[in-house]
Amino acid sequence: MTTTLPQIPSVPGGEAAPSAGPPDELDRLVLGITRWTVASESVFLEVGERLRTAHGRIAEVREGIARATEVFTHPVMAEARGGLVEAAASVETAWRLTAERRDRIGELNAAVERARDGSASLKTVFRVLDYIVVIARAQVESMKGAEVDLVSFSRTVDDLVTSGTAVAQSIDERMDTLRAALQESRAIVGRSLATVDGRELAHGFQALIGRMAEEQDVAASKREEAQVAFTAVWRAVAAAVMGLQAHDMARQRLEHTVRNLDRIGPLARDGTFEPGEAPLAPAHRRAAIHRVARLEMAQLDDLAATYGALMDRLALDLAAIADRLDDCGRVLESLRVPEVAGRGVAALEGGASRLRAAMEAGGEARRALAASLARSVERTALLIEMTDQMTGLEFHLNLAGLNAAIQAAHVEGGDETIGYIARVIREQSSQARAEVDTIRAGIEQAAEATRDLAGRLLPAIAEAEASVDRNLTAACAGLAAAEGDSCRALAASAEAADGMGDEIRSVLRMMALHEEGTRVMRALSAAVGTLVGEPAEAELPPADAARLDAVLCAGYTMKEERGVFAAALGPPAAVPGAGADASPAAGDDFDDILF
Repeated sequence: MTTTLPQIPSVPGGEAAPSAGPPDELDRLVLGITRWTVASESVFLEVGERLRTAHGRIAEVREGIARATEVFTHPVMAEARGGLVEAAASVETAWRLTAERRDRIGELNAAVERARDGSASLKTVFRVLDYIVVIARAQVESMKGAEVDLVSFSRTVDDLVTSGTAVAQSIDERMDTLRAALQESRAIVGRSLATVDGRELAHGFQALIGRMAEEQDVAASKREEAQVAFTAVWRAVAAAVMGLQAHDMARQRLEHTVRNLDRIGPLARDGTFEPGEAPLAPAHRRAAIHRVARLEMAQLDDLAATYGALMDRLALDLAAIADRLDDCGRVLESLRVPEVAGRGVAALEGGASRLRAAMEAGGEARRALAASLARSVERTALLIEMTDQMTGLEFHLNLAGLNAAIQAAHVEGGDETIGYIARVIREQSSQARAEVDTIRAGIEQAAEATRDLAGRLLPAIAEAEASVDRNLTAACAGLAAAEGDSCRALAASAEAADGMGDEIRSVLRMMALHEEGTRVMRALSAAVGTLVGEPAEAELPPADAARLDAVLCAGYTMKEERGVFAAALGPPAAVPGAGADASPAAGDDFDDILF
């Protein structure tokens, strides 16, 4: 809020101060300088208050930047980065296990193919045996006396071969079903591998971690730049607040000048300049007035020059501060770049989303594969039971062939014919046993591979992917929280910094009042100068001069005033108590007011 000043007599800028004027002109200017002092006091108090507020707001900006910086050095950031590293490692683990799963599926398929080849050979064996049974039946029926001894053999072999053929056919059919199930498993694995390249995603996360670290380094550098800039401005504003003491100095010196000028009237009337003091002789009164006038002309000229220079310098400083605050605001705003897809948490969440989608697809494929493998396990169990049956059939076929060979020895022509048939049956039975062993070995290898897939690899892949998801979720949450805290801190800083440059310029416009003060000081000095135009009747005696000097400098509190006094009138006479015990006016120090 700007204080409205009363009308103060002024001297037009650039014009020479009047060289003379009537006493009422002097009174008018003294009244004007008094009013300016009172009015400017309230204005500069407001200036000081607004600068103090600005100083506090800049401190808030610095604190916000410091908080934003601290967020990214907090352990949560290290934990987030560690989570990303763990996630990348888990992706590598999942990929390695997936590759092992692919190899295991290949082993499983190879074992089933071997078993299927054995199954096909087994069917061939039983086709041969079926043919042998037909021959055996025909030979037995053509032999006299063989009905009793060999018919049972042919029937037994026929039954065994029929059973074996049925079992072999069932084995072959189930092998085809198992092979189809494994083809389904291989297709599932192939689709899951084609969906996503886990290694590529893992390498992408490693690159993302490095890129985020670089971005944070750049952001930290910018935050440090902003912190340094705002710290410099913060100190400059503090120095400007201290510089406002120049106005307090001017106020006190003007009060001393007005008080001393007020002594001219009593000196002219009755020669008194202090209550209780003996009046001066009439011949000495003009000399005393000249002495007062010379002193206050010197004080006003020095004060106008000193005060004007200090306030001009302060105005330049504040103008520079306003410009620097604008620059600092732009630096601060650059720290609040909106999140884009390729940066920071947005990039992390984008990569995490792609990886989660891939893992979800992989999870569905894994569940389908587990179901397919479970069906395969059931089928391998049934196949193993069938190979057990086939082993029993092989034993009975061998036994039947042996018995037939023994019986054929008692039948005419049977030894050669039936013996041959029995030998072929035994040979084919052994071949069937070998093929059954091949089938069984393949099925057992397939069962082992299936159990390893279902019991170890698939759960391990699931755990690795769950670890990826856990670490990604934690890292995303940690980074999002850190960036959110940082953004909020920077937003608070930006809010505190908003309009600061314009605020300082507004203060600067209020301080233009000092120019009016310096003009009035110079005008008053010129008016006081008219009092020394007429020569004095007599010199002021040293004793009276000493008494007058003691009164004039009694209120001085600054070395500048004493220096001007010495330059204008010479060193004051040594009058006890004159100026030595003077102290500053209590409660008027701007340093106390503002801090």
